[in-house]
Amino acid sequence: MRRSFLIVSLFVILAALLFLPGLAGAGTLYRGITVQDRILVPLRSVLEAFGASVGWDGSEITVQKGDRVVSLKAGSSRARVEGKETLLDVPPRVVDSITYIPLRFVSEAFGATVGWYEKTGTATVSLDGKFVQVKLSNGGSAGIKQYSRQVGHIRATVVEIPPGAPVRAVVALARDRVGATEDLASIANRYGAAAAINGTFFEAYGGIPEPWGTIIRDGKVVHVGNVGSVVGITSDGRVKMDTVRIKVEGGTGGSYEWPDNWYAYGFNRTPRSDGSAAYIYTRERGSSLGFAYGTSVVVSGGKVVRVVEGQDVTIPGDGFVINLTGSERYMRDRFEPGKSASYRIVFEDMNGNRLDWSDVVTAVGAGPRLLTGGRITVDPAGEGFTSAKILTGGGARSAIGVKSDGSILLVTVPGATINQLASVMKELGAVDAMNLDGGASSGLYYKDRYLTTPGRRISNALLFIPAH
Repeated sequence: MRRSFLIVSLFVILAALLFLPGLAGAGTLYRGITVQDRILVPLRSVLEAFGASVGWDGSEITVQKGDRVVSLKAGSSRARVEGKETLLDVPPRVVDSITYIPLRFVSEAFGATVGWYEKTGTATVSLDGKFVQVKLSNGGSAGIKQYSRQVGHIRATVVEIPPGAPVRAVVALARDRVGATEDLASIANRYGAAAAINGTFFEAYGGIPEPWGTIIRDGKVVHVGNVGSVVGITSDGRVKMDTVRIKVEGGTGGSYEWPDNWYAYGFNRTPRSDGSAAYIYTRERGSSLGFAYGTSVVVSGGKVVRVVEGQDVTIPGDGFVINLTGSERYMRDRFEPGKSASYRIVFEDMNGNRLDWSDVVTAVGAGPRLLTGGRITVDPAGEGFTSAKILTGGGARSAIGVKSDGSILLVTVPGATINQLASVMKELGAVDAMNLDGGASSGLYYKDRYLTTPGRRISNALLFIPAH
């Protein structure tokens, strides 16, 4: 691995020796990641450990230590040090709400000295008599298996993630927002993922490439698609599958009862200008709505700050925007500037039974369900699907399943009907399984390479990234 920030010097040798196992003096340990052969470290944790202050205005990150001020943005290779622009080898990136920056940039911008101990995969950062350690993840691939299996005339490509593997499941949005597309490999590399598979269906044939299915990120619902099935993963790696249907209940003034109640269809979806809808918009949408029609209620800090008509408003970082169109504009009277406004999520199955998904931190909706308790339970029409591609057609498919021991299977096949895909998943040992988006979206990425290459850019992906 190239590490251009390493200097062959006496200090590096001494710094490495300081952190040999068993020697005293070890500093605080943080977890780093590698991207494009560069080490990235958690910005806030490492720099605050050296007495720097870190601020964020919703767009730009500002770091100050003494008289030195550094400004940078996630996803941008351009940074400013003391007002002078500099280019980064790898742009900062946000992974699970943590901003990571190149380690070399830390040393150059703040005069820190960096050492590297290859045997333990640990970097040491020293500044002003203080030092920290940054331990690289092993890439999250420990225990993960990759193989192919012939099931009848269908060849399945599989990544199997065992219970306890050092990875976490994360739903990633293309370009980190709803309504964009990006190559699966690019998404996986931005997050330093050990494995990645395409996620839910999206609008791929014209119009805004928004998802169709439900998406939960970091325990927060960012999109609702009440058709099909949903796979959810808890913080401790347990997998749930069900025909999840989401209701969004709103309240004002601390009450969810009439006349203070309101509702929304879902999140971050562009409404038709000539239709009737009620949607909530969060920063996963981007910095603004992206359209200028309907009634928009801006909520910041838990309170309504303004109600406007026909404007493309900014989405506050500490709140959300409710947009009402058509007949749903009657709810405008619920919202008055200064009044509190909030919402809550209700999870039900397709039969209206309440579900406890409060412990789910990551979820992707697609479907239909393939296996339930080891039995083939394919019923796409019953789950609300109408497309022949799902009901009867064949094609490239992606699926996710879980075995009886909790192992997660990420699977792609080059061509199969939904029923054939269910048989493949059963043969692979899954007890619960569901279909993901397929066709040209079908893709599987593992250890920095494609196992199955998608035929197009996608809007979202399910990643398994190193746990830190």
